[in-house]
Amino acid sequence: MDTLTSSEQGLVTEFVSITNYPGPPHTAIPYLQASDWNLERAIIMYFESSPEANEQLNSSARRVSFPGGFPGDESEVIPQNQRPPSAGRGGNVITEFFESIKAKISQLGRSSTDGYLPISNDSFASTRTFMELSTKNKLVYVLQLLLYIPVYIMHKITLVAFMVLVKLFPIVKRLTGRYFQNRNSARSEPKAVDPAQIARSFINEFNMTFRNDNSIDFYEGGYTSALFVSKRDARFMVVYLHSDHHDDTDSFVRDTLLDDSVVKFFQEHNILVWGGNVIDSEAYQVSNVLSCTKYPFLALLCLKSNTQETPDGPTQGTPTMSVVSRVQGVISPEKLIDKFSSQIERLEPTLVTLRAERQQQALARVVREQQDQAYQTSLARDRAAAEQRRLERELVAKKEQWLNWRATTLKDEVPAENKGEFARVAIRMTDGERVSRRFAKDASIEEIYAFVELYQKGFLGKDVSDAEGPEDFVYPFGFRLVSPMPRAELDPASDTMIKDEPVVWPSGNLFVEVLDDD
Repeated sequence: MDTLTSSEQGLVTEFVSITNYPGPPHTAIPYLQASDWNLERAIIMYFESSPEANEQLNSSARRVSFPGGFPGDESEVIPQNQRPPSAGRGGNVITEFFESIKAKISQLGRSSTDGYLPISNDSFASTRTFMELSTKNKLVYVLQLLLYIPVYIMHKITLVAFMVLVKLFPIVKRLTGRYFQNRNSARSEPKAVDPAQIARSFINEFNMTFRNDNSIDFYEGGYTSALFVSKRDARFMVVYLHSDHHDDTDSFVRDTLLDDSVVKFFQEHNILVWGGNVIDSEAYQVSNVLSCTKYPFLALLCLKSNTQETPDGPTQGTPTMSVVSRVQGVISPEKLIDKFSSQIERLEPTLVTLRAERQQQALARVVREQQDQAYQTSLARDRAAAEQRRLERELVAKKEQWLNWRATTLKDEVPAENKGEFARVAIRMTDGERVSRRFAKDASIEEIYAFVELYQKGFLGKDVSDAEGPEDFVYPFGFRLVSPMPRAELDPASDTMIKDEPVVWPSGNLFVEVLDDD
């Protein structure tokens, strides 16, 4: 942890806080490193790669009691794949009544000293158990079965009737808490579903159901993304959670949440609002993280610095997003504003200070980036100049090496008596001097160029017997040889032999024309 930056330590702290990570904080670092320190992706990766953590989150302290139950019934932890969507959330009373009867029958069977139960996953085991029962217990078994079968049939008939009613009259869906639509649905979307897409779906449904017209500007992103934005901008954040199965949801939204004074309050204080339906997995997990026990639910979050005791005395820790106020259940707009206003007035100076510090840090960062950019530009310019000088020195050295080598390989002038073996070429140098030389007929045009360069540089007759030519180097002649009448230019790169060039064979006049520097 000591090797991390302050921002990375804050991400680790936030990760541990959101996920209720059971291990030491430093063991959570690999999740953040694997996700390139993206908090939202790290949390998703943690829950996807750790089934125990996901199961613990989904089943943490969500207990249900049946309204129509018998005296002495106790709450029972409902596994995720068996939890009724309306359980504990103000769901359909008739459905819960039948569920309570079924649960009571099962409890009666389990409470029997002989351990018989009308319902079993193992039919052979049930048969053997029944045959081993005493006459009295067999009678009790039959009575239980006679009680269960009519109730079960009534339960199924009622469900079918309600499903038909919902199909014929869609408005019933709102009155029944959408039980039939969601009774078998899981509380988690496919892993490929984007949290931002879930948020947009919630916003669209909210706007259509309550005619929000975006008066409440919900954040279009996942919960962890909203936390990150609020923390980055040092803003207050409001988390709103509701359940379709709760009777107070409709009245709370219309009378409180969408009240003009509440909407104006959120806008004036630049509060980031994130909302979710607990039917969705992310909102459900958020409700567990925020210890939500009743709906509708509102929580006010902001950055808070916790004081930590150290050997050197108390120090302020890295600010983290914390819940500073919460509302569970129905509340009037006035009380809601008063409740949140008191916390905002108390904590706003801290956020103002944080914003000022971050603005200064951002300004200092911009200045440093500009300075670094200027330094890098200057450094690149210096490097380019140094490289240019190096290349120039290297070129000069290679030129001199080439001249020394070419002076040793230049063919001697052909004797005058060897008629027909040479071409007599007269060359006017740049200083006006006229030089005539007999070149071998089987030499290339480059031989004439080399002679002119060596003559002008003073390398003819120089003792450089052991010179070697540079590798992969083409000498850059700074001139061209031109015939005046008619004007024709000789190409030094040509493989043409002198005897095949009519400009100089059997004789010719050339002058040296200096090339421009570019």
